[in-house]
Amino acid sequence: MKRDIRSINFNLIKLDQENVRFGGDVAQNQREAIELMLADPEDTKKILKLAEHIVLYGLDPTELQLVIPDDEGNYIVLEGNRRLTALKLLQNPDLCTQEKYYKDFYAAHKEIAERFPSEIECSVVASREDGDVWIELKHTGQNGGAGRVPWDSDIRDERRARQTGVDSIGRQIREIVRDNPQIFSEIIISDIYQIPVTTLTRLFASKRAQDAFAVFIKDRQIQFKYTLDICAPSIEFAIRMFRHEGYNVNDVRNDDDRKAFLNHIPPELSPEHLYQESLKRTVTSDGGTAGSESEGRQDKSWGGHSGSEGDGGAGSDPSKQKTDERNSPKTKAKGSSRSRKYLVPWSLNIPNSRINEIYRELRGLLEVDRVPNATAITFRVFLEVSCEDYRRRMTHAGDGVYRHDNNKPLSDEDKLATKIVSVAKHLESAGLLTKAESKAISRRAAGTQVVGSVDHLNQFVHSTASPPLPSELKDVAEEYLPMLKAIWP
Repeated sequence: MKRDIRSINFNLIKLDQENVRFGGDVAQNQREAIELMLADPEDTKKILKLAEHIVLYGLDPTELQLVIPDDEGNYIVLEGNRRLTALKLLQNPDLCTQEKYYKDFYAAHKEIAERFPSEIECSVVASREDGDVWIELKHTGQNGGAGRVPWDSDIRDERRARQTGVDSIGRQIREIVRDNPQIFSEIIISDIYQIPVTTLTRLFASKRAQDAFAVFIKDRQIQFKYTLDICAPSIEFAIRMFRHEGYNVNDVRNDDDRKAFLNHIPPELSPEHLYQESLKRTVTSDGGTAGSESEGRQDKSWGGHSGSEGDGGAGSDPSKQKTDERNSPKTKAKGSSRSRKYLVPWSLNIPNSRINEIYRELRGLLEVDRVPNATAITFRVFLEVSCEDYRRRMTHAGDGVYRHDNNKPLSDEDKLATKIVSVAKHLESAGLLTKAESKAISRRAAGTQVVGSVDHLNQFVHSTASPPLPSELKDVAEEYLPMLKAIWP
């Protein structure tokens, strides 16, 4: 169990000329090994950053070079070739083969020249085979816990908060929601803790989101332009989008992404709209007095999200908020089917592997707003193969599906509209659809010039002049949902 750790003369430590980073190449000598390590300019840039970090902080005390002895009294590095390359270039920047970075390596060399280590502590193993088990364990993930388990975003955020003494914007938003159960529901409080804190920070730290939610950052603390009950509905809606509509950090990564994300929040939930509505209610209740401009707003002296007595802040006593509860009924951010990211986010149990693949694409790959054409065509296919699979299963079970118009057995040659209506009627007779649901689905499928009819869906496949609208597609999928849930319970 005892490790063989030695301090080895730096000049005796060599790069691995058979390094897996070289792909199929084998370096013929040490200079060529360095050349291969620096072959990609991006790799060179990263090794420069590593070298500069070594200059500032020294070698990582949590890592040792893993080496094996060779036949010439040297030691070959099996693990840590990037670190060794950085050290070689700090010792001799003339080895840099990327001219663009030579000056940077030379500057780092001059800074560390008098402190350059003559010996390096290394962990020595007898052979490559002895080292391979540890190298593979390090570079192939968690391996059920035997490998390295990286910090998730919440742990990294907690670490930064401890180091700086200031909570991130995402953590502050979490705490505001958690500490105000009189405004945020238990579901929302639970939901926000399922969203990575870095995702919340990426959204709420942006100027565009701050304008949308009527918040601002002062002295690294999030503050509100209006009372929290006015700002809460739009925040709730955003939380629901992350937790229940398929959105994630990739949807708020840059300003254009955030703009598209925020556009899903209904205008009637915006703080500006709700504030104006509160003024109108004040006019009505006061017999023509609109109230002071500060009513419904935060005190300008308010010092942070924790609030102070009487300031109407997130942590204040709700009974002391400036907005009269009688004049400011609570606005709840109800989910909107049109805000969802994917067309079919619902859980369906589909044993057929091919149909399940189509379903998975609709549920988690095809973003309706980004690829409405592909989504519409795929949904049409999903409807047809679902009806076909149901027809086959019922036939095999001795409970065949019959056409609704002539009572003949339904076949795969029948038109899709006939299949949908006939399957809906069969599901109704089996008690799996209500009469109202069956009627609505049948009317939708068989209609002419009706959004979501089979004729309409066919246009997306054959017509060059009928592009689908994402909002309409979402409405259509909602109407067919009862049938899909009945087919795939």
